[in-house]
Amino acid sequence: MKALKIIGCILAGVQFILAAVLVYLLIRTQLIPQRYIIMGALIMGLLPICFIAMQLKKVTGAIASVLSMIICGVLVFGIIKVNQTDRMLDEVTGNKTEVEVVNVYISKDDPVDTINKATDKGYVFGVIKSDRKNVDKTIEELNGQNSSPIKTEEYDSITKIAEAFDKGKVNGFIINSGSLGILEGEAKYKDYSKNLKIIHEQKIESELNNQKNGNDNADKFCIYISGIDTYGDVTLKSRSDVNIIAVVNTKTHTILLLSTPRDYYVKFADDSVEEPYDKLTHAGVFGIDMSMATLGNLYGIDIDYYVRVNFTGFEKIIDTLGGVDVDSDYEFTSQLNSIYSYEKGRNHLTGEAALFFARERYSFLEGDRQRGKNQMAVIKAVMNKLLSSELLKNYSDLMAEMKDSFQTNMTKAEIGKIVQDQLDGGESWTIVQYSANGGDSKGYCYSLGAEGYVMEPYYDTVEYASELIKRVLNDEVLTQNMINREAPKYGEEEEE
Repeated sequence: MKALKIIGCILAGVQFILAAVLVYLLIRTQLIPQRYIIMGALIMGLLPICFIAMQLKKVTGAIASVLSMIICGVLVFGIIKVNQTDRMLDEVTGNKTEVEVVNVYISKDDPVDTINKATDKGYVFGVIKSDRKNVDKTIEELNGQNSSPIKTEEYDSITKIAEAFDKGKVNGFIINSGSLGILEGEAKYKDYSKNLKIIHEQKIESELNNQKNGNDNADKFCIYISGIDTYGDVTLKSRSDVNIIAVVNTKTHTILLLSTPRDYYVKFADDSVEEPYDKLTHAGVFGIDMSMATLGNLYGIDIDYYVRVNFTGFEKIIDTLGGVDVDSDYEFTSQLNSIYSYEKGRNHLTGEAALFFARERYSFLEGDRQRGKNQMAVIKAVMNKLLSSELLKNYSDLMAEMKDSFQTNMTKAEIGKIVQDQLDGGESWTIVQYSANGGDSKGYCYSLGAEGYVMEPYYDTVEYASELIKRVLNDEVLTQNMINREAPKYGEEEEE
């Protein structure tokens, strides 16, 4: 009998230690309001004392031991889950780096398979004049390893390099991998990479400017949501296929989702170039800072944070959630992948199906305009799923996927404050949306070095979007009907 009491006391002691570990981890995550943690700590601290007191009696002592074992199991489970969350937050928040990949390309039919063999044969490689920093780093490192120095020929743009390569004026080219994506975005060069092979790949990490833009009001802020056009590393510089600004007001519990078409013809925030007009999507190749600054200039706002997700992460997160329910404005079959068809109205989509739903534009008369609406529909569906019980059902897998799928420059403390405020208030959120619009056109794209398809902005819609942002930040509560009713007609000012 005495031995059972000792075991019961030991269990109570283990329970107390586990409770202390759980409280410590909850404090580390910064997600739970302090008063809840204090209340929980008091309860979890008193229970072992009560169980020890119950050991004085035969019947209650046995009950106390059983309860203590059960609670220990619950505490271990809680420690595992909270630790997963804490580790995930540490990995995805406060991101300060970005990765640029510099590749050495030659023809896929070329028998040469290494850079050393290419230099020994006297190969000449094209390089882009305006994009030399990391290319030169790569060449310098390779020259230190090769028996012969790398010969280069400078060109004004990726288009000029492709023309020279096709005519045999150069044997290959050394460029940022994102530049090839820019080239393949044009119909003439679609799938151009299928005729190439990579004989050297160099990953170069650079520091990001993660300083906030002077907004000291933690209750109101703007987040740039970027869906990058790549699979794999989420920190890779790449074209941004999704460009949405989330304007958040935690005081009024309002979120405005503002979509800007990927082909919007905008002036990049680049003072080193006289007329840096280009498609918005190309800004991502120069880094997420360029995308944020360019959109900030367009709408006359400061964008405080970014959240970046790549295509791999997009699919995995949705699949881990068990799919999402998305409302489609039209019935259509994806022209990017014909196995996926969508009905008008509610559709339950897997990760890949949601990806092609969000990327489709050729099936719609409104093209990129409708794609922006579909992207916001998917984002809203994911948000709704995250607020449902599905989050708990797939919690472990979701935490594992999220740490590899997206990055943000928001700190853990800043995210924690938002979550704490929501737990304290418990109010529902109003999510409204608007898309800037424009007309089909042609324009010279400085990163392409040639004329290409662009969407010329309808500046009445840009000005209206700027007005909506200010209204949300000024604590006005908007409704979707109000936004739709007051919105300008497409191209109204240009046609007058």
